[in-house]
Amino acid sequence: MRTFGAREVTVTVASVTDVTPHYRRIVFDAPGLFDGQPIEPASWVRLWAPNPDRPDREHQRGYTLLDPDPETGRVTIEFVLHTPAGPASSWAAGARPGDSLRVTRWSSGQFTAPDLAPDGYLLVGDPASIPGINAILAALPPDTPAEVVLEHTHDADRLIPVAAHPNSTVRWVRRGGDPNALADAIPERDWSNWYAWVTGESGSVRRVRARLKECGFPRADVKAQAYWMRGRAMGVDRDTAAEDGTVAGAGEVPGAGSVVGPRNGSGVDIGAVAGTGGGSTVENGGVLPTAAPAPPADPGRPFDPGRADQPVLPAQRPGPDAPARPARGGTPTRPGRPVPVGRWRSRAGAELLAPLRGRLILAGVFQAAVSLLQLAPYLLLVELCRRLLTDGTRADVAGLGLAALGLLGAGTTLAGVLVMAMHVVDARFGYQVRVDVVRKLSRLPLGWFTDRSSGKIRQAVQDDAANVHYLVTHAVLDVVAALVTPVAVLGYLFTVDARLAALLLVPLVVFGVLTARMVQGSAAVLPQLARWSDRISAEAVAYVDGLAVVRAYDAGVGGGFRATLAERARFLDSWQRPLTGRKALVDLVTRPVTSLLLIVVAGWALIAGGALTPVDLVPFLLLGVTFGAQLLAAAYGMASVREALAAARRIGLLLAEPELTQPTARPDAAPDPARDTGPETGATPGTATTGTGAPTVRFQDVSFGYSASRDVLSGITLDLAPGTMTALVGPSGAGKSTLAALLARFHDVTSGSITIGGVDVRDLPAAELYRTVGFVFQDVALVRATVHENIALARPGTSRAEVTDAARAAHLHERILRLPRGYDSVVGEDAHLSGGESQRLTIARALVADPRVLVLDEATAFADPESEHEVQRALSTLAADRTVLVIAHRLHTVTRADAIVVLDGGRIAQRGTHPGLLAVPGLYRDLWTATSLETAR
Repeated sequence: MRTFGAREVTVTVASVTDVTPHYRRIVFDAPGLFDGQPIEPASWVRLWAPNPDRPDREHQRGYTLLDPDPETGRVTIEFVLHTPAGPASSWAAGARPGDSLRVTRWSSGQFTAPDLAPDGYLLVGDPASIPGINAILAALPPDTPAEVVLEHTHDADRLIPVAAHPNSTVRWVRRGGDPNALADAIPERDWSNWYAWVTGESGSVRRVRARLKECGFPRADVKAQAYWMRGRAMGVDRDTAAEDGTVAGAGEVPGAGSVVGPRNGSGVDIGAVAGTGGGSTVENGGVLPTAAPAPPADPGRPFDPGRADQPVLPAQRPGPDAPARPARGGTPTRPGRPVPVGRWRSRAGAELLAPLRGRLILAGVFQAAVSLLQLAPYLLLVELCRRLLTDGTRADVAGLGLAALGLLGAGTTLAGVLVMAMHVVDARFGYQVRVDVVRKLSRLPLGWFTDRSSGKIRQAVQDDAANVHYLVTHAVLDVVAALVTPVAVLGYLFTVDARLAALLLVPLVVFGVLTARMVQGSAAVLPQLARWSDRISAEAVAYVDGLAVVRAYDAGVGGGFRATLAERARFLDSWQRPLTGRKALVDLVTRPVTSLLLIVVAGWALIAGGALTPVDLVPFLLLGVTFGAQLLAAAYGMASVREALAAARRIGLLLAEPELTQPTARPDAAPDPARDTGPETGATPGTATTGTGAPTVRFQDVSFGYSASRDVLSGITLDLAPGTMTALVGPSGAGKSTLAALLARFHDVTSGSITIGGVDVRDLPAAELYRTVGFVFQDVALVRATVHENIALARPGTSRAEVTDAARAAHLHERILRLPRGYDSVVGEDAHLSGGESQRLTIARALVADPRVLVLDEATAFADPESEHEVQRALSTLAADRTVLVIAHRLHTVTRADAIVVLDGGRIAQRGTHPGLLAVPGLYRDLWTATSLETAR
């Protein structure tokens, strides 16, 4: 392991705490562990414990590093104490302050959440898994649900503290004599888009994996790792004097990049994962205790975890164990009642590419045959050289030359035909994908677009489709060719001379060692690189958007965006400079000239010694120079394949996004009394847009959440009377903008209903809904078109007279006439409008659209006093004879509203008029007082 960059340090016991009779926490002084690579949450080490049965041997197991403290140089490791005890458990049972042992730090993984945030986490294990599970719970967001299922043998196991988390439940399952107890405790339900983390005893892990498969878990959403084996030791041994960690035992340890966590002592693992967290609910056993030493089992005798006859403590707050389903015997427990399975996001890419699977496999097989055919001319060329060197006849040489040319032409032709065929396949597939994506975008709720940047949408339509093109047309062919050809060459060279062929593997071995060391050294840096990329992207956009202000207050090279770039450059320099030598060596050993040098030197030595004939050196000189580079090209090509697969998954996820439901009833159908029961005025019953009066808008018990686990609006019931203005006020994050957006179906409600004129907005065609409901946002959106076209955006056929009337009503007509080409001036070219003028243009646009329901996201929030006056006049004209809902950020702008609704935490806290709300204590009066004090300053 030292060859790959592992570091070995000595750690010393600082303190020992017995959490339960079978669970010990040991704090180590380990300053050497903090040198070099930082200790990330859930990092782990390989601990070398002395073997009590063989003093000349040490036993290695992996352990999670808990609570690393760089200032004191201390870390904590927790041990499960069991009988019979293995080397690590025996050492831990007898550990005292001052004792020391050696640990190896290498390939220490940490918990990293999946790229697609799961809907929840299912964490399954036993006492050995608790440190890892605690780290996961600590890392999860508070609103992410987690279910923890733990198997225990002793009642005292339930005293082991489990990390608190506000949205988690913990269930303990007694193993007893049923090996299926843990698997049977996983309930039958729809686990779609949950992530399962399974650790513990190998037999239980195997049965849980089978159970998860029954529940529909894809392999990508399950991380399973056996931490120990019942009745067998897991781990590796080495001589106490060994410097290289020679393997002498059975079992395995977590590999590079593993995030499943390390193993404990003689067959018990302490899981490793990352995080921070906080209040769990515990089923069947009460609230879990916080970490504390267990009291002695016998008041007259100190507790000694090393004694096999130590009595077991009763569980704190005992309760019934989790009920288990009957043993399955390897088959589903309840035939006829299949486990419900929904759609998994992790399968989105595979589902998108499913129609191409057979064709891609066939193309790969065909490419393998073509690669061998393309190799044949070179083999004939080798034979031709043999003939020339051994006085072959001219006829033989000519025949081989013609055959080589024929095979070369055939291989080239077939390769071209294959590439052309795959382009045809991709053209049809890519066309259908783009059509499906565009159709999907037309059916997504508007809120989907407001939640994403234009770059993300462009990526879905353009960039991801291009990546999938590479996957279909080139990736499979390139990877197969890069693998088949060098492997075939190597096999052929081994038949010529195995010694010289084996020598060609040396550069690859050196490449692997150097790469592993660079990966090890970069493991902790890569997450920082991702954060730097996000930060640079965000600050670059902010820098360009606010360029005028930035230049006016430029702090020089030491401030603003340039300071961030300089800091990032220092980060990259500190990361890459130590790797420069290794990178240069990697480049050197993988060059064809390096292989050529090896062949010439080794071949000359073998020829000089009579072990190789000069003729046998020819195939190595012709074929052995580039096969290593081809294998490396295949490795690099796999990165492009992964990017393409990720693009396919993103497209698949886009196509799986929930759409706006299509109307289930005609707009002129009778209103649903269950959805809207009050009298309506100003609108023909049962319609939303017929008639000329303003309709009643009703929110009936509306709840909504951006995720299934948390509602941002709950139980909103509100009537907007015809022709009135209702203002929504409240602190930031109260749900004002969300509630207003639901009226225009930016999203669909989770429960309840919203009706306009007695008709549910979900029963209205989109075109009719947007004719009925108009929006004036505080963020102005103008298109690059003429002023006339911008005003007539909602009704492209609007006459110039109607546009002019709307501009006059918005107090913008005179300003437009002063533009170079008047109403034909193009916005962004010869029409440059101020913020207030742009806002009045959007008001004119709304006047042309003539909606009967109007939503105003306070349009004067960022206007100067003069512009605010003009905008307010325009808004007064726009709001006349309409049902208006105003999102108020400044309370003084809505003092004359017919009704004011105060939102707090997604619920209605108060409602009334301005004088009435000021007269009573409450949130509105507090907000008004705070606003008045701020204005007074």
